[in-house]
Amino acid sequence: MSANTLRGTPNRNQARGTIPFANSPAAGSNIPRPVPDGQPSETSSSVSASRQKQSKRDEVRDTPPVELRVGTRLLAQQPEANPQLQAIRRKMENDLSKKKHLTSRARHTRKAPPGTVLALKPSQALQIKPGTTVSEAAQLMAAKREDCVLVTDDDDRIAGIFTAKDLAFRVVGAGHKASHITIAEIMTKNPLCARTDTSATDALDLMVRKGFRHLPVMDENQDISGVLDITKCFYDAMEKLERAYSSSRKLYDALEGVHSELGSTQPQQIIQYVEALRSKMSGPTLETVLNGIPPTTVSVRTSVKEAAALMKENHTTAVLVQDQGAITGIFTSKDVVLRVIAPGLDPATCSVVRVMTPHPDFAPMDMTIQAALRKMHGK
Repeated sequence: MSANTLRGTPNRNQARGTIPFANSPAAGSNIPRPVPDGQPSETSSSVSASRQKQSKRDEVRDTPPVELRVGTRLLAQQPEANPQLQAIRRKMENDLSKKKHLTSRARHTRKAPPGTVLALKPSQALQIKPGTTVSEAAQLMAAKREDCVLVTDDDDRIAGIFTAKDLAFRVVGAGHKASHITIAEIMTKNPLCARTDTSATDALDLMVRKGFRHLPVMDENQDISGVLDITKCFYDAMEKLERAYSSSRKLYDALEGVHSELGSTQPQQIIQYVEALRSKMSGPTLETVLNGIPPTTVSVRTSVKEAAALMKENHTTAVLVQDQGAITGIFTSKDVVLRVIAPGLDPATCSVVRVMTPHPDFAPMDMTIQAALRKMHGK
């Protein structure tokens, strides 16, 4: 009998009388027999009737169990009522009913109404507890290739948010030991959150105004639904724009073919739409978003601790690494998490040349932001 199979065999020693046949071979046996109805008679006809009744009772007693399937489990029940088995059956049916309800609710929440935060496809959130050490959190982030985690309380509600930037600025840049400090001490407590039915435009506008890269998303029950990453949102929007332009360009070219063959004029609305998409596709260049402030640079011998302190001082999450005046690498706050803290290196003694990305790609100033995002996303 498998572990998932319960057999409801009643105790045959309960509610049984004494053996009515003193001269029966069963008198010296330990096998109890049910008491037949009525008192035994001395006549042979009465004895015969009693034996027939006894035989019928034995047939009922030896009837194979009736199988009851509940969900994926198999229950066996004797013809006699078994309250304990019935209680187990009811509990299993209730549990299955709850699971079906939760599954249907999950399917319902996965539907993304157009124009809402849910339509932006928030990423699955990595969750940790406040008592987790920074080094443990870094190891988890490195294993999942994430640069953001949500901190949850005992009720699995959002208590804070912790990012690679926080680790670089508030831990390494401040000179703290990652193994001696907990997430609760340096996380951003009670972060702003969006709901799944919040307008996507409002959520993105909030992230831009506040300078947030990550925004937690909750459903109507205050349960965690995911995390928005603004760079991913912009990249997805660019892809949609490219697909729209490609489709409109094909329509535009088809209309041009009709015009050349039939001499008909193209609908002005189509021309204006394609030109508007073309303008958006070209978009602003990198030169338009540069503020004229030179990038922060360090030497190859600079320690990770010093580099993180410079990031914090200059409000940047990346520094360029120079060797004899030439750019030889780039070092970011994400590198602090993945390549320094997670492997257990000491930021005070580890130089950036050991953990930087060597020979980084460069972009010309006239490159469009769209092309730059595509290039960065491919990394």
